[in-house]
Amino acid sequence: MKQFFKNYIQDIVPYEPGKPIEEVERELGLLRVTKLASNENPLGPSRKALRAMRAALRRVHLYPDGASYELKKRLSQEFSLPAEQFIIGNGSNEIIELLARGFLSEGDRIVSSENTFLVYPLIAKTCGASYTAVPMKNFRYDLRGILDAIDDRTRIIFIANPNNPTGTYVKTEEVEDFLSKVPKHVIVCFDEAYIDFVDAKDFPYLLFHVKANKPNIILLRTFSKSFGLAGLRIGYGMASKEMIEYLGKVRQPFNVNRLAQIGACAALDDRRFLWRSKRLVSRGRLYFYRKLTKMKLTFVPSEANFVLIDVKRDAKKVCEALLKRGMIVRAMNAYGLPSYIRVTIGTRFELMRFIHLLKVVLKKEDGKK
Repeated sequence: MKQFFKNYIQDIVPYEPGKPIEEVERELGLLRVTKLASNENPLGPSRKALRAMRAALRRVHLYPDGASYELKKRLSQEFSLPAEQFIIGNGSNEIIELLARGFLSEGDRIVSSENTFLVYPLIAKTCGASYTAVPMKNFRYDLRGILDAIDDRTRIIFIANPNNPTGTYVKTEEVEDFLSKVPKHVIVCFDEAYIDFVDAKDFPYLLFHVKANKPNIILLRTFSKSFGLAGLRIGYGMASKEMIEYLGKVRQPFNVNRLAQIGACAALDDRRFLWRSKRLVSRGRLYFYRKLTKMKLTFVPSEANFVLIDVKRDAKKVCEALLKRGMIVRAMNAYGLPSYIRVTIGTRFELMRFIHLLKVVLKKEDGKK
């Protein structure tokens, strides 16, 4: 059988998402499990989205709108951008895949950063492309280093802003200088999955580049985080009309289901829910910082709905110990950060429970030394 396999596919190590609550309860026989591993919204979905999806259930025997017309129309109103400049994906991850499928050939290159979203190098490998990871500076993207890494075979640059898993961001002045120097043959993809949680005043507003029809810039966003629709898998990209038309040629028909489209439209109209989601994260981060500082733990200040924490020991072991106590968080070993864990900002009760269990686990670990 292996003679049919492509070598560069065979060598891929599959992406491992965080374990679902049901699996942990089943495996460990636990009655109460808290998941703070996948940066989901602890408030759940908006009630408006739930009502809209319930009303649409009677039509799930019909294929969805393959063009996502109503959602594009609603996004067009939201951003004052023509509907032709949006592409809707089965999560923003699918649009990352479309970029690779549309623009990468074997031997081409993606350039990004170390300690960033694991899907970027994974996508490169699926196309037989190479991936250059530029070292970070103080847990932030080094845009000058990325510029230096560009060569004639570079096709795509991925910048997660804010970055997953560090929660850091690149500033307006840095980004504008960077974009002025990027060669025209390179596409720059800004992955803005966590943009709704940003409080920083110098965070770059890049939509005007798309409105100006810049040919090599695409912005990605998602309904999984602030809108609480992760289980529906729906996201979108904003780019020039020409790029959107081209990406549409490699998009599968009916790639986004009917309920996801309807739920996303309704979620966009629920401004109060979005405000509550932002407030929960903003307050939760400050609470977290105070507690972690009292514990004398180092953390990376975040502009996202998670915090990266240095536990100063093997993160996998800490996560395993927390898991046995019904707390799911993410070890960052696979991201090149073996002593760090990433913890989603949950409700106040969930954060209090995490802090309590972390103290128990670290005290027990220290007692073994």
